[in-house]
Amino acid sequence: MFALSAPSQSSSSHLVDALPYLDTAYGETDRQHALNLIANECKIFLPTANYLKHLPVPDYDIFLTPTLMKENARMVKKEEMSKLDMSRCELPAPSSAKAGDKQAWKKAMENARAQNEHLVVREGNLELMEELAADGFLRRNRLLEDILHSEEENLRSQKQNILQIHAKRKASQLEAGSKLKDGEAAWVGMLTKNYQQKQRN
Repeated sequence: MFALSAPSQSSSSHLVDALPYLDTAYGETDRQHALNLIANECKIFLPTANYLKHLPVPDYDIFLTPTLMKENARMVKKEEMSKLDMSRCELPAPSSAKAGDKQAWKKAMENARAQNEHLVVREGNLELMEELAADGFLRRNRLLEDILHSEEENLRSQKQNILQIHAKRKASQLEAGSKLKDGEAAWVGMLTKNYQQKQRN
């Protein structure tokens, strides 16, 4: 294992300095120590730059409309939401006490006309939707598909870049390992020669 021993005053210190694509002489203890180092670094990591400094300070109160504040207060009190008022969709006839009241009947007729006009408008909207909405939804789907394909291509590109980085790192580490082995072999050869010379002297 091409690892350097740590010059430290504490026997518990452990310097992780290895070539992961080349080293094989490491065990579970070394792996756990490396994972602990990563976990400890993640705990103390602090960003050195404010990535949002170019953006204005958000004003969250802008979304607090009177209706929203009222609903938030209701939810805090855990009160039930008031039911929808469906009275405008009803067509009540005048009561028996007002059966002869022309004004009551006139008001009922105006309500009926308003409800009928509302249904006519809804029917017209449904007809327009049946005629035009399909193409709009198709265009929207094509746009979403284009966005999806673009993001998938970006993802493939990023994965390819990661693979290239790993391949480059592996090649550089293997090259470094070869140089280390050659240096080690040269060092052993020189020691052997020195030892032989001493023996002859």
